[in-house]
Amino acid sequence: MEKQAYMLLALSHINRVGRRTLRLARLLGEAVDFSCCTLRDIQKMLEVTPEVAEHIKNKFSLQDAAMRAQKWAAQGIDILTQHHSEYPNLLREIPDPPEILYITGNKELLHRPAIAVIGARRPTTYGKNVALQWARTLAERDVMIVSGMARGIDSEAHRGALAADGATVAVLGCGVNVVYPSENRVLAAELRRKGAILSEYPPDMEPMRGFFPERNRIISGLARGVLVVEAASRSGSLITADLAAEQGRDVFAVPGSIFSPRSAGCHWLIQQGAKLVQNTHDILSEYTGLISDTNENTIYADNTTVPSLTSEEKSVLSVIGWDAMSYEDILCRTSFSSGYLHYLLLSLQVKQQIAQLPGPAFIRLGNKKDV
Repeated sequence: MEKQAYMLLALSHINRVGRRTLRLARLLGEAVDFSCCTLRDIQKMLEVTPEVAEHIKNKFSLQDAAMRAQKWAAQGIDILTQHHSEYPNLLREIPDPPEILYITGNKELLHRPAIAVIGARRPTTYGKNVALQWARTLAERDVMIVSGMARGIDSEAHRGALAADGATVAVLGCGVNVVYPSENRVLAAELRRKGAILSEYPPDMEPMRGFFPERNRIISGLARGVLVVEAASRSGSLITADLAAEQGRDVFAVPGSIFSPRSAGCHWLIQQGAKLVQNTHDILSEYTGLISDTNENTIYADNTTVPSLTSEEKSVLSVIGWDAMSYEDILCRTSFSSGYLHYLLLSLQVKQQIAQLPGPAFIRLGNKKDV
């Protein structure tokens, strides 16, 4: 690490030092040992009060910063400041870029063309399917998927990208070595191996309520556009979409049922000017000069992974829609015996054409022609 990076790291671990102070320190253009400066000089350089200047002088330690950096490097955690070439260029453009980024995983992913995929923490099956399959399709087109590793849409988006052996980065509202929510331990481990985990908060920092709205500007800042899959009328995803618009990013919204409160936020975004998207081509077509292979026919042409269906399976599948349908309704709308219908439904699940819900009920899943 450069001396200036150690300076910023040392400052960042002092209470009452925020992003504005860090930015002013970076703009000094050289590393400064504030422990050796006069209080007046600290006040002048960092535009802080006498009390804060004294606090900085007493607590500032380049040696402690170097020890922290070495400890985290041994854990596979790198530190990036805006002076590093590996710092994402798009992130430099936003109004309030993070002065320090902590990352574990593949740093090279930060320079890939990216789409952020966000949405409800308690999505419908429809929302989960869209997030999973669209993220997979985008990742197959070499688009990096950015999200926040939260429950619901975020997690499904990461899983979709990983299923395609594609690039994905999670931006956390806690330290990169802290798993939140804890149920995502397996996902976090896979992200460290195959993708990356990023945060502006130092390792070991536990999540706090105010951190999540702050990290949202990084999610949108890393991406060319933000895709909102499902969002309620007061969803945090709407904050991210608003930040994206302020940053000059594209905002895409997936329409849903007018009766679903989890789609109300998406419908509001569309009313405000977000692009209504019905498939991944609607997104990719905005970046023909940036992302290769955005041709609609090419995107939908690869059917080699779609399993073949028997005529009986197709008959059952044609009955099942995109909204949940009970087993009894399916039985009434087909001519198969109860026992044989169970077999056909199980076969369609194995072929990933439908999913079973509690009830029991069933819902159709999209394949590559449907995304």
